[in-house]
Amino acid sequence: MRVDAAARCFAVGLVVAFGLLAEARAAEPRVALVIGNGAYRSVPELDNSRNDADDISEQLKRVGFSVIDGRDLDRSAMYAALGRFAQRVSGTDAGLVYYSGHGMQINGQNYLVPVDLKIGSSFTPFDLIKLDDVVEALNYTAGVKIMVLDACRDNPFANSLPQNKASRGGATRGLAKIERSQGMLIAYSTQSNSVAADGVGRNSPFTAALVKEMQVPGLEVATVFRRVAINVNRETQGAQTPELSVSLLQDFYLNPKESDIDAWKKLGPSAGAADLKRFISSFPDSVLLDAARARLDAIENASERERLAREYADKELRLRRDLEAAEAGYRKAMSELSQRRDRDEREKLADTKASQVPAATTAPALAGYGSGKAPVAAGPSRADIEREQAAKELAAKEQAAAREQAAKAEQERLASQVAAYEADKARLAEERQTLERVMTERLARAQAERERAENKVAAETARLPVYALEQSRTMTPSASPAPRKRGGASCQEINARAQLGELSESDRDVLRQCR
Repeated sequence: MRVDAAARCFAVGLVVAFGLLAEARAAEPRVALVIGNGAYRSVPELDNSRNDADDISEQLKRVGFSVIDGRDLDRSAMYAALGRFAQRVSGTDAGLVYYSGHGMQINGQNYLVPVDLKIGSSFTPFDLIKLDDVVEALNYTAGVKIMVLDACRDNPFANSLPQNKASRGGATRGLAKIERSQGMLIAYSTQSNSVAADGVGRNSPFTAALVKEMQVPGLEVATVFRRVAINVNRETQGAQTPELSVSLLQDFYLNPKESDIDAWKKLGPSAGAADLKRFISSFPDSVLLDAARARLDAIENASERERLAREYADKELRLRRDLEAAEAGYRKAMSELSQRRDRDEREKLADTKASQVPAATTAPALAGYGSGKAPVAAGPSRADIEREQAAKELAAKEQAAAREQAAKAEQERLASQVAAYEADKARLAEERQTLERVMTERLARAQAERERAENKVAAETARLPVYALEQSRTMTPSASPAPRKRGGASCQEINARAQLGELSESDRDVLRQCR
């Protein structure tokens, strides 16, 4: 009973384990093995191999690969890593192996060198890692198979191989081209039987270019490595040209994110400033960057012109209202001043008439004197009448003087107001002329900028079909090729360009001479 129970538990455990393995595989459509051997125990260390492997591993994880990492592995550890890779890559959509370190060929067979191989010892090819075994591990996937070999560096182990009987004198620097590669892409850091540079920076020239190109979304994998070949050839001034063997039966994208070409097509002709700014920030190295900036400039210049037109219209409206108000105030002040003058003249004339006392008003008071008859009644004396009359005249004069002084003050106030309105009119008229001149100049500049931007859009748009159709273009407009050198370096560069179909007539002439 206990045995049966144990068997059932074991069977359940197997089912769970296989279920977990199936889930892991389902979640891992892409698996990569990345090995960087640099700390060789009997020869000088390779400074960049671990850096190369670290950077490639990080970039592969960013584009969706599940990575099995190995650094400074001896022979047994390398074969163990290959075993784990073969198990995990089975049933996936893609498998990739990247190796950075020493490699060699013996009698036409390629080998990778583990870190525990001792120089000068009587080692045999069985102490190395046969590259055919790496190919066999890749064959566990029915999907895309990619092998990247940055392993053709100056190999100190090769010097001791001719004395080794097991090598039969067939040791050669560099790697041989793999013939059986159907359904596989193989990228070599340099051409067959040649030696690649380790590099003086963080990475080798080959890996530095590969890391950069893997960051570009939407490039088919063969295009990625062709661009790498061009960049390495240019960086090393023709001393190193990577080699590519492609026999894939389907397209494959290392970085499956949306490409700049696809994003540009989605923008369409009606894209706004926000969409174009987002495109520029998302694809800073795109060949379409100039076109995007040209369209953005056109939109911003058009917006600036519209803003200036609105600003001019608003300012002109305010000035016109101020001017109308000043003119209305001026007319009102002039009318009030004229009315005041007329009223003052009338009042002055009335005061003058009122101050004149007729003689008839004193005659009754003097009647009866000298007539022989006694006066009927005694009235105010002549002196009293004259005093009263003088007092009235004085009061009238004082009132007239006060009114005249008030009228004069009012006239002066109105005249000052009229002068102020006239000054406002002159100032507003001058401001209006200045505004018209300034806005005319600004609008002219904005129109010139708009025309420049539209011309640039037209020029860049005319170039777009080339970029859209030739998605394998290897260089951005901002990158300028290194000066061509006569001899083998120039021929290698032009051969690399020939793979992309990017040959000018002068290139074709040089290529004929190369052949």
